[in-house]
Amino acid sequence: MKGSRVAQRYARALIELAERGQVEQWGAELERLAAMVESPELKERLSSPELSEASRQEAIAKIAERLELSFPLRSFAVVIARHKRIAEIGAIAEAYSDLVDQMLGRERATLTFAIQPSDEEAARVVAGLAAIARKQIIPTIKVDKELLGGIVAELGGKTYDGSLATRLAEAQLKLAGQA
Repeated sequence: MKGSRVAQRYARALIELAERGQVEQWGAELERLAAMVESPELKERLSSPELSEASRQEAIAKIAERLELSFPLRSFAVVIARHKRIAEIGAIAEAYSDLVDQMLGRERATLTFAIQPSDEEAARVVAGLAAIARKQIIPTIKVDKELLGGIVAELGGKTYDGSLATRLAEAQLKLAGQA
């Protein structure tokens, strides 16, 4: 749903309303709203055909109020409900986050290590990726013991594989005369 054109339009409309100092705050509020609305128990109730449209709008307004969202985000939540787009709130939040990252010159990367890296190791990898992307990198660090060693970095749709498992597989191919 990330590429949903509807989600992109709603995210773009919201970001155009925000002043520069608000974009990240609104993004955090939108993510909180999406997390709440996409929880299994609420998602089921909000999508129930037994719930009238007026009740659905009232419910989303109360959820936004309980989450203590700013007035513009409360209004945005009601607009989403009025246009029957509650099911797309997660995609809207993700599209909004992508737009904020673009606006602020950031890129998100997933770094998968064989063992939990030290802060210095992670910072070194992030600095290397920042040099490649020429953007500030926001890392998500994962651990996968099957890597044996090294790191796999995913950035901007590309995978940089420096894992020991991959290096061993490449060496095996060379030894077999297939590379």
